Amino acid sequence: PLEMIEKHGADALRMGLLVGTAIGNDIVFDENKVRGYKHFANKLWNIARFVLTSIAGSTLEKPASLPVRDEEILSALDAIVTEVTKDIEEYRLYMAAEKAYHYVWHELADKILEESKAMLAGDDENAKAARQYTLATALTTSLKLLHPFMPFVTEAIWQRLPKEMKAGENDMLMVAKWPTLKKK
Repeated sequence: PLEMIEKHGADALRMGLLVGTAIGNDIVFDENKVRGYKHFANKLWNIARFVLTSIAGSTLEKPASLPVRDEEILSALDAIVTEVTKDIEEYRLYMAAEKAYHYVWHELADKILEESKAMLAGDDENAKAARQYTLATALTTSLKLLHPFMPFVTEAIWQRLPKEMKAGENDMLMVAKWPTLKKK
């Protein structure tokens, strides 16, 4: 383990051993899988850099009404929070980690960030403010979802977030409240 941690990082090793490993099954160790999660940790840093750059100068206050697409993004995020929470509560950690990974890489990075670039560079200040709020929410929620599985990189990113993004949360991610988005 120490050799793998030295090469790829502790978080990558944790994810490489966890994802796809159901309780009671033997693990076939694959260094390529660990290497892939090292790339994911790097992707997480890049996502955070993009979001932090995009929200610079924003108050991050939730707009009175969000555009339909931003509502859809937050609704999908809420669904992932619900699924990951249920999997953790039912001790399906391998599934919870995989769902959080897929959301962050394939939904947040591949789709949401890409579609946000034109909007953030545009002239519609209301749409821009709404998307800044949505991106900040997606990032902080994603960090919370990934924290049980990738505690080192998520905590390091959390420490770099402005106080406005933490919305009254603790300075340490490890004691922050678990995400809840649904209006009760």
